[in-house]
Amino acid sequence: MNDNEQGIQIVYYSRTGTARQVAEDLAALTGWPLAEVSDVATRAGLAGDLRCVIDSLLLRRVAYRYGGPAPADCRRLVIVAPVWIGKLAAPMRSFLRERAPLGCDTSVICVMSRQGAFNAAEEIARLGRTPPSPVLALRQSDVVSGTVQQPLRTFADQVEAAGRQGGGAQRPAWISPKEA
Repeated sequence: MNDNEQGIQIVYYSRTGTARQVAEDLAALTGWPLAEVSDVATRAGLAGDLRCVIDSLLLRRVAYRYGGPAPADCRRLVIVAPVWIGKLAAPMRSFLRERAPLGCDTSVICVMSRQGAFNAAEEIARLGRTPPSPVLALRQSDVVSGTVQQPLRTFADQVEAAGRQGGGAQRPAWISPKEA
């Protein structure tokens, strides 16, 4: 659906370009508009790596830039973000915190090295009015190898179906297993 009549927007943060690739692939597949959260200060090199670790461990708010359509104008925000040390990347966390509670439904794609995607999705759930649905966890190695096209197609279909159902996703069991 290329006219975006469902009011879906993609917002992404990417330090290395992997999450950007996922967001751009999803936008090419769906026609949904893209918005980027980017760093104000560079995170290049060893000093940048160290800042990533510290920002994640301490859950620090960091300065960022936002470029794209206003997220308040959408009905569903598709968040594409990397996972740093089992947590949502600090620039995306800061962006979402400033807008909490989010005024729209959310869907999430987390790009991770090995693990932590569901921890990041849970962080996003705490900032929104409803839990994100659907949630897709992708490994960085799969993105780089190009084997994520089918999962992205399935995700896009699920996002569109959620929009037709009127949002209001049920809380997935992995977020609150005792409540399921």
